[in-house]
Amino acid sequence: VDTLFKPVTLGKLTLKNRIAMAPMTRTYSPGNVPNDSVVDYYRRRAEGGVGLIITEGTFVNHDAASGYPNVPAFYGEDALAGWKKVVDAVHAAGGKIAPQLWHVGAIRRPGVNPGGDTPGYSPSGMAFPGKVTGHAMTQEDIDAVVAAFAQAAADAKAVGFDAIELHGAHGYLIDQFFWDGTNQRDDGYG
Repeated sequence: VDTLFKPVTLGKLTLKNRIAMAPMTRTYSPGNVPNDSVVDYYRRRAEGGVGLIITEGTFVNHDAASGYPNVPAFYGEDALAGWKKVVDAVHAAGGKIAPQLWHVGAIRRPGVNPGGDTPGYSPSGMAFPGKVTGHAMTQEDIDAVVAAFAQAAADAKAVGFDAIELHGAHGYLIDQFFWDGTNQRDDGYG
């Protein structure tokens, strides 16, 4: 048990302990911009002694990336300014923080903003095996999403985050590429 409370160094990142807060979708960012209540939420976790905070899912700059209302964006001047306040508050409380960068893929429901009527994007247009529910990604689509993740990582560094986490599970876009049931491509991504 003592090991849990000892510092650990992971590459260039040193944490005061081995306690990490897992990401949890909160939907408390009206207009997709982290506000003062989001700042306070993460600051309190840092004050409580968490070694590494991984934020809720934050969607990257792609029309089909968001799937739920009031989830914070990870692009645009206002959203990044909101995240800068979060980072500064967590650091002032002695914590470290990483954004969870996310694209919901085929799980997206048209009508959710931003993105409006944009359908879900996925390797083969399927959220579930055998059922086409959205847009099968072209090579250009894949390139655009890769660029959106790369830009989000660069923005995270510029804003002062200590690390990033790529959301690659739970049936969202990255995960959809790993499963035969949702990825029936016959190219290099299949």
